[in-house]
Amino acid sequence: MAAILINGRAYDWSMIEFSFSNIVGEPITGITAVNWKKTTNIVSNYGVGQNPISRGKGNITYEGSVTMDYTAQTTLQRLSPDGTLEGLGEFDLIITYNHPDSGKTISNALYKCIFSEDGMSASQDDVNLTQEFNLNPAFIEPVDTSSLI
Repeated sequence: MAAILINGRAYDWSMIEFSFSNIVGEPITGITAVNWKKTTNIVSNYGVGQNPISRGKGNITYEGSVTMDYTAQTTLQRLSPDGTLEGLGEFDLIITYNHPDSGKTISNALYKCIFSEDGMSASQDDVNLTQEFNLNPAFIEPVDTSSLI
């Protein structure tokens, strides 16, 4: 069953806040996109006949990335001991969705992220320089926001 919307408003981009633990104390506002997913390797096991007789679960993999503008990127680079995103070391990225109409807050944490790349691309007539960076999280899980208040 679909969730009932409060005043017809779904969660949207304007409700998202990002916090980089272990790096900065204030939110980075230059993030323009975020992606994350958790995938469990599920394999069907076969026996007699053509149909699966059971399923097995294997490893869980985690992926995540952020797209940020060049101002956000250079802010993080300045905080790095060697001036690169890779030099920041491991950090947790907390993604918080604050619904202004319902007052409900949902958060997900990408734990032990580490940048594996640094760089930039730009073209003539670009009005905002952005770049996507892989986060390489160790694991992802929901966060109980009641303990953060």
